[in-house]
Amino acid sequence: MRLLLALPAWSWAADFGFKPPRDPEDATAADLMRDLAQRILPVYQDADTDVFLANLTALQIVSGTYRAASDSSRALRTRRQGKPFDDLVQRAILDGIYARARALEANERLGFAEAYARAFRELVSPLDNAQAQAIMARLEIPAAVYAEPLRRAFDLWRAKGSLPQADALALVRTWHSYESRRSFGALLPELLAAENRNRYVTEADLRIPVRGGVIFASVVRPGRTNDAVGALPTLLRFTLDPAEDDAQRSAARGYVGVTAYVRGRTPDSKGAVWPFIRDGEDAAAVIDWIAEQAWSDGRVCMLGDGYSGYAAWAAARLRPAALKAIATIAPMAPGIDFPKAGQIFRNAMVRWAQEHANAEPLRAGADADPDATWQALDARWYRGNRPYWDIDRVLIGKRNRLIRTWLTHPSHDRYWQKFLPSAKQFASIDIPVLSFAGYYGADAGALYFHQEHLRNRPQADATLLLGPYDAASIRLGTAPTLRGYTLDPVARVDLPELRLQWFDHILKGANKPSLLTDRVNYQVMGADQWRHVPTLDAPKRTPLRLYLDTRERDDPRRLLPSPSEGGGSARLSVDLADRRDVRIPWPDALRANQLPTRNSISFASDPLPQDTEIVGSLRGVFDITPSRQDVDFNVSVYEQTASGEYRLLFDPYDFRASYAANRVRRRLLRAGERQLLAFTAERVTACRLAAGSRIVLLIGLNRRPDRQINYGSGKDVNSETIADAKWPVRVRWHARSYVEI
Repeated sequence: MRLLLALPAWSWAADFGFKPPRDPEDATAADLMRDLAQRILPVYQDADTDVFLANLTALQIVSGTYRAASDSSRALRTRRQGKPFDDLVQRAILDGIYARARALEANERLGFAEAYARAFRELVSPLDNAQAQAIMARLEIPAAVYAEPLRRAFDLWRAKGSLPQADALALVRTWHSYESRRSFGALLPELLAAENRNRYVTEADLRIPVRGGVIFASVVRPGRTNDAVGALPTLLRFTLDPAEDDAQRSAARGYVGVTAYVRGRTPDSKGAVWPFIRDGEDAAAVIDWIAEQAWSDGRVCMLGDGYSGYAAWAAARLRPAALKAIATIAPMAPGIDFPKAGQIFRNAMVRWAQEHANAEPLRAGADADPDATWQALDARWYRGNRPYWDIDRVLIGKRNRLIRTWLTHPSHDRYWQKFLPSAKQFASIDIPVLSFAGYYGADAGALYFHQEHLRNRPQADATLLLGPYDAASIRLGTAPTLRGYTLDPVARVDLPELRLQWFDHILKGANKPSLLTDRVNYQVMGADQWRHVPTLDAPKRTPLRLYLDTRERDDPRRLLPSPSEGGGSARLSVDLADRRDVRIPWPDALRANQLPTRNSISFASDPLPQDTEIVGSLRGVFDITPSRQDVDFNVSVYEQTASGEYRLLFDPYDFRASYAANRVRRRLLRAGERQLLAFTAERVTACRLAAGSRIVLLIGLNRRPDRQINYGSGKDVNSETIADAKWPVRVRWHARSYVEI
């Protein structure tokens, strides 16, 4: 969604007096915005005729001159004929539908619903399937998406009393997007359904027989019922979440789109499932079934995000003959990044099991925020004195057999290993593979699959893309900002669209997308550039090694290029029984004015003498004396700019010390003794640090309401309670401690 527009330099000088309404729902808002648009219209200019026409259309719509707006939109569409179906063309169509509908309403005395339906058919029906899909997807963006930017803008300009022309124009466009959707939003379901019936053949509630059961599926094919389209390749998503059904988007691209649901799940979200158990063989059976259908040309590719990304790998390891490629976004890796990470269980697994495996969302008030509800349950757990064995009873009020099963496997034992490809199976995967990952919590699974695939099959056709995305943004496409951080323009990539372009390359012989030119493709934050390399850990790169300053001094301590002299130790003490912070939220912003130092100790480097690019994962060795037999560490790395602001470079990494050397076998620490603890963070980053910035390392001990707490007794952590805390956990870091990237 683009809210700010490129304008010539002279336009920034013009200011417009403006007294914003209280909020977008204010009864005076429409009149105030109409007045602002009417005052901009006589003076607005732009050297780029196409940009001028696009903005002129929006100004005319908000001003109420709908016939003129319809003419301006038509002129822009005429000028863009034969050119790429880009943002300008799409805006011309979107605005054209609305302007035409309002003009018909006024001139032919039609009701708005009838006028909008007529305008919609006039402008959308001539489009091809992919173009129509793009327009309909933009129409479906709810008005609520634009409400918050409007509210922020009103608050900003209310205090100032006027705004520059560029901001005034952006505000008018955002208002138009918001107000128009309030008008036509209720009309869309019927209009879109009718349009799709004319474009696609849909078969719902299909039952595909598999060994010992049945798989429900839906199929969407391009062409009307009586059209002879011919056999086509298929894109398959094997999922447990009906919200992931994107078969129509695949059909719009010229493929057969198939959405199949894991054993036990139906398209209407009914039925409980037992995750991971039979997904591979069931997906392989669905692939074999697809290859036998008259509409299939025998080639099937799988796509997936999260759990459905895992299912693609589960099928690939069985090598069904018709499977030609897989492309995943942040795939789930059982036992690696879910339901635990760094061997630490997350409370989120209970919510996932309740909402996705059992399909039983918690009952709450109609206006209740689900996130707030689960946070309150986490707080209840945190304040209590129950072992982690009871996490399901505390959060959902009853025993959950799936959660209980997971908790009985705290190490990465055979239970988890059997869900993942073996070394031999990784070596046999000879089809093209594409993986997308993000620096902020959407990387561990993708990194695991990519690295293990190449480790066991060095010649594998495996492509990895990494960027500044988190688990939500990477699956939905990228917005201009992420948790307070403004993405570089080149990072704002429609990743689902990029995946389809890659499938076009694999299945239709199209050119390979330029962003995917090498095995590893990563965006350098702060540099506004992409890099393309054969491997993330290139041997020619010299690691930046920084030692922890253990001399007595106030925080932040220093990060040094060599071990500090004179001995000493850096000390951290955390009372794991202290629950006074239960109401203090854990920040997730990627930019902050203060370092979040709760339960942590910080170290800062000297200012960098020049711009410095860092790439890859963080690893290190802690030279420590712990007071307990085990401890859960949290490691974060920030850039502190010359102005004092902090930028998080990758998602904080939590890990259990007793599994740092080997996630399969637990090795307890020697309480009270000095020892070395090597670790590698299952996180990556790529960023350019400005000259004058500092690298800040934050090391903490885990005590959070939303995850398992390790009290260090040496027992099974699931059995520990607050009573095992006894006294604060203390860790001392000695002079040989270092990190490197």
